[in-house]
Amino acid sequence: MPEHPKPQTPSPENPLGPLNPPDPLDTPPKAQKNRRRRPQRMSTRERLKAVDVSLQARLKRVRQRLLPILQTSLASGLAYWISKDLFGHPRPFFAPIAVILVIGITSGDRVTKAVDIAIGCILGVLVGDVIFYRLGDGAWQIALIVFGSLVLASFLSKSVLLNNQVAIGCILIATIMPPGAEVTGLDRTVDAFVGCSVALLTLAIIPQGPMTSARSEIAQVMSLMSSVLDDVAEGLSTTDPESIREALDLIRGSQTRIDSMSAAVQSGQETAALSPFLWGRKRQLSSMSAVIPAVDNAVRNTRVLARRALVICEDSDTVSEKQIELIDALSNAALELSALYEVNSQKVQAQVIPRLVQELRSVAQDSGMDVVEGAVEGAADKPVLAAYAILAQTRSMTVDMLQVCGMSRESALAALAPTSTTPNVPPETFDFD
Repeated sequence: MPEHPKPQTPSPENPLGPLNPPDPLDTPPKAQKNRRRRPQRMSTRERLKAVDVSLQARLKRVRQRLLPILQTSLASGLAYWISKDLFGHPRPFFAPIAVILVIGITSGDRVTKAVDIAIGCILGVLVGDVIFYRLGDGAWQIALIVFGSLVLASFLSKSVLLNNQVAIGCILIATIMPPGAEVTGLDRTVDAFVGCSVALLTLAIIPQGPMTSARSEIAQVMSLMSSVLDDVAEGLSTTDPESIREALDLIRGSQTRIDSMSAAVQSGQETAALSPFLWGRKRQLSSMSAVIPAVDNAVRNTRVLARRALVICEDSDTVSEKQIELIDALSNAALELSALYEVNSQKVQAQVIPRLVQELRSVAQDSGMDVVEGAVEGAADKPVLAAYAILAQTRSMTVDMLQVCGMSRESALAALAPTSTTPNVPPETFDFD
């Protein structure tokens, strides 16, 4: 086995931990018992603080958003100038508003968003000018306008953005732009089209790196998963449920991070489709998109594993030391994957991924029934049911992480030690020495 660099301690400059933590499978037996006290360990709460609210995390968030901020600022000014100076609209407030709604700070489905805004503007004008134009202003008129616009929009489209846009358009027509106003409903519609068009053109001409945001989201999720597994291993080692309970409570809110990953990949695909400068990146984005389900499954399996581990600790039961070592190994692999996605280096990826695959295959090969059924010092003769559940989740997570490394599901399943006499995917035999 090649020598790995010396482990680094997490810091504000490196909250995700080292790129190459020590290999748990090469750790001497005595050191393995102290595995949960390794320098790079970070609890789930500490990890969340490092990736969300630390000074380094805040500065990183600003850096990641600088280009979208620049895009939004330039496009807003340009859209305002076109509507005011070229079309002669005296108050083209909706042109920059449309830009902000299309580009925004958040990711995902911008083209559809632009279409929804444009259609919503037209419907808003029609409803406001044609249907409710003669009702006048007042509380009951506003209530009736909002009710009618939302009913009509819901009938025509399931888009929440379009529905809201129609209602907003109607309110603007009935209040800000009443009969005789210098800004008409048609002017507002033109402004919306200008804003949407300028926003999409800006995304095409000044594109953001399509995979930057997605890689960052994946890195954060994998680092969080690593810390949860650390807490689980610590709790199982000491039969202390508190660390597991806290980690479980914190990771239950991780679905928003999974959704952010998917939105970031979708946004990258849209940007690559819009910008001719990024057409050559579509294949890479497709590969990135294939990773998301595996990361999602890994996080879900982590939550299930944590719940089973909590049951064991609350019942004062134990698992074998080997099971804890396997969880530690998965934690290390997740931490390395997190750092790998963070650095975004093809050279580093080519060096680290093959080694990670080898280590995960070794974990898969060691995850047989004998891990549970082996002797556990001080435990009853028969292992508890939750121990088997932890083994099952360990195996599932190993398959998920092999898929994150680029393997197919079939190849990942074949790496597992067989637990059935008639496996759906025949096991492969590897020599890890």
